[in-house]
Amino acid sequence: MMNLRKILAIGTLVAFSQLSTAETQLPKAAIFDLGSLDTIAALGLESYVVGVPKQVLPDYLKQFNDARYTDVGGLKTPDLEAIKTLNPDLIVITGRQAGQKSALEAIGKVQQVETFGDNYWESFSANVSSIAALFNAKDTANKALAELSTDIESTKTGIKGNPTILVVTHNNGSFGLRDEPIATQLLGLEASKVPSHVTPQKRGTRTFTSLSVNNIAEMKPTTLFIVDRSAAIGNTKESLDIEKLKSELADQGGQSIQVAYLSPKLWYLSGNGLQSLRMQVKEIADAL
Repeated sequence: MMNLRKILAIGTLVAFSQLSTAETQLPKAAIFDLGSLDTIAALGLESYVVGVPKQVLPDYLKQFNDARYTDVGGLKTPDLEAIKTLNPDLIVITGRQAGQKSALEAIGKVQQVETFGDNYWESFSANVSSIAALFNAKDTANKALAELSTDIESTKTGIKGNPTILVVTHNNGSFGLRDEPIATQLLGLEASKVPSHVTPQKRGTRTFTSLSVNNIAEMKPTTLFIVDRSAAIGNTKESLDIEKLKSELADQGGQSIQVAYLSPKLWYLSGNGLQSLRMQVKEIADAL
């Protein structure tokens, strides 16, 4: 029996395709999902974008700070009035905007994009193909996906030894385990085992695993990768002090652990796009 996540992924592709064929003209779009935005840019479709959340754009998408694109608010605070003035045919969102989905649906067609972890590449490819179908660019997308797949395989074979990795999200001095399929599924890296005495916590429908510096030292990954949420959302006073962390790890017997600080906005606010995935794969490989 096909699992629910695959059904949802297929449903997303069908919905995108139906919208594409229903419209006689290519849609003008307000894009909140930064991964979809960088895919659109990679496919040369920027002219169909009318609105973006400018306050959170990572550096690699700085071309969208241009006046030709309207600022549509924050990732969790869409500017509904600004979006209404654009009268977009399509509004692409992620779970961050789910609370405003009904209000956005009153303005235009809304498509919520998700990437699931059971088979990351399959889900990622479906999302890219779905976006491309809207703009009659599936052939271009298929070529881009094939090239990206080849590059990822080349990067994977170039990794030497058998490194173990641990990916955590940092937020104001606290660390949480991060499941990162780019590292484990695409690059085949082994994740360090979480100690049996460290238990996950439920927060609503989500599960979190908090890690102390002592826990991290105990897990002894070859490389510790850090996604700094504090830095990504602009809380610079709460950003990670890397040298302090290295000192604390050494005090706990983790002096051999390499610490790799990933690009905050790329990893926390963006990702899952043709451009961002390529950059994320490179950041991981370069740190090993």
